[in-house]
Formats: sequence, structure tokens, C-alpha cells
Amino acid sequence: MKKENKISGYSAKILVETKCVDISLKKKFKLTSGKESPIYCDCRRIISFPKQRDQLINFAIKKIQSECSLEKINNIAGGESAGIPFASFISQKTNHPLSYIRKEKKKFGKNSQIEGIIKPKENVLLVEDLMTDGGSKINFIKAILKTGANISAIFVIFNYGINLDYFLINKKKIKIIYLATWREVIEEYVKKKSITKKDRKLIEEFLYSIGVKNLKSYP
Repeated sequence: MKKENKISGYSAKILVETKCVDISLKKKFKLTSGKESPIYCDCRRIISFPKQRDQLINFAIKKIQSECSLEKINNIAGGESAGIPFASFISQKTNHPLSYIRKEKKKFGKNSQIEGIIKPKENVLLVEDLMTDGGSKINFIKAILKTGANISAIFVIFNYGINLDYFLINKKKIKIIYLATWREVIEEYVKKKSITKKDRKLIEEFLYSIGVKNLKSYP
């Protein structure tokens, strides 16, 4: 197994053990839309597990370095609110300037959407907890681009797999760097014998129905 795949496998194991990613076919989760789901992802939980959190941040730095090069990044920007702690952990370990992006401009003071400093022509890494269809990232991306800065990549702890390697906005491809997807999480549940073959099929059918593309096991 490739080094990147090992990181994804270890990351999935941590996310499952800390219940940041959960599967339940008997008692389904109710989403904010009101829809019932056999899967649930809450990467924000990991901030309460220092040891596992540190492992994931170390994995994150390795992947960012290999896929994007930290030397070329000038600023680590967290998206409000779940991306802020992860951006903080990464910037602290790599000694990069930190900023964070609000979902919308403040309605008082300087009416800022960006806290911290992002300069024109800087290369920015946008950090979030997870990537589903990417819709919530659009306002963050637009705010960064308005400063005249460039977005080197988007980093997330968990990627659903609806957008695989790139997020497309205004015909521009932005690279997505991530630690794990549902593929690795399902593999972890199979290893633990927590789900049956029938369960796996039902979960995969649900994931395909919401646009997840790649659920095949590693060769």
C-alpha cells in the first residue's frame, strides 16, 4: 500500500475510534435537512482528543507538504467555524501566518469578512473540517480571491468523495488535499467486523445516491 493510502487508513481508524465518523443502520441520524441518514460526520469532535488530534495534524502536514509544498504557502486560512481550530493547529506547527474567513461580512466595525491579514499575491491554504459538495466553501474562496491572493489548495480532514481531487469554481480548479474518505472508513468498519456485507451494500447505495464517486477498495 502506498504511503498516502497508509495515512488515509490510519486517519480513518482514528476518526472511527473517536466517533468523528459514524455509521448506524438501525438508528439513523437526522440531518439538518430533516432527512434520515445511516452515516454521520462530525470532525470537530477530534479537538477533544489531544493525542489523536496531534496524529491527524502531523498527517495533514505530511500530505500538504507532499501535494502542495509548505514553502510555497504564505498563509493558512480557516473557514468559520469548524476550519478555524484545524488551521490554528497547522499554522502553529508550521510557523505560518494564520487568518480566518467568516461566512459573511460583519455588520459592524470594519465590516470585515477576513480576520488576520491576507496580502495580495499571497498563496493561501484554505482549511476546513470536511468537504461534502463544496457549496459552503464558495463564500470563503470568493473572500480570499477578493484580496488579490491565490488559493493554493483546500485542505480538509475528511472528504466525502463527491469532489475527488479538485473543486471547480468559475472554471478554476482548486486542489483538494484530504486525509480520508468514506472508502477508508467503510474498510475500517469491515476490518472491525462492525458491519455485514449487506450493511456495506446499503451504506454504499446511500453514498452513491448523494453523489459519492469512489468507494472501491485499494488494490
